[in-house]
Amino acid sequence: MDRFVALYRGINVGGRNAVKMEALRAMHERLGHKDVSTYIQSGNVVFSAKGQPAPLTKKIAAQFALDHGFTARVIVVPASRWATLVTDNPYAKFAQKDPKSVHAAICDGPPSAKGLRGLLAKAGGTETFVIKGEVLYLHAPDGFGTSKFAAGMEKASGVPMTARNWRTVEALSKLINPLGRIP
Repeated sequence: MDRFVALYRGINVGGRNAVKMEALRAMHERLGHKDVSTYIQSGNVVFSAKGQPAPLTKKIAAQFALDHGFTARVIVVPASRWATLVTDNPYAKFAQKDPKSVHAAICDGPPSAKGLRGLLAKAGGTETFVIKGEVLYLHAPDGFGTSKFAAGMEKASGVPMTARNWRTVEALSKLINPLGRIP
């Protein structure tokens, strides 16, 4: 069995689409996943399973819709890809000082650098970003929630994505691999 992170988008936001993490853990266990754990109420699930990300994503999303009566975007990331996401962070020095100012947006496909550069020019904020593979790293020193760039980056990128601040990235890393071994 391999370790994975399932990142849910669109649940427990602004009092809408409420899902208890206990219910999410139970759903993953019913799907045959092992060592299931969650982190905070925003839909971060770490689990062990056999299979590849695409079929796992499809199965998880279908079960979620059946169990909860609405759909949520799910991106499943294998532990090895998560480890690369962590080591590739170009904003590590900022993450050490203020982990909530650095975000990793995990994309479902390669994001458009051209579209994102255009958005950054229009937004006119203090944000900077770097794309590495299917991850957009964002440094938002004035805050993610007030960032015009962050608000429009999915549309500008041309691909579905879900972002997590660096504190969450690190917490999920510890859940994936509590002993700190490289997958």
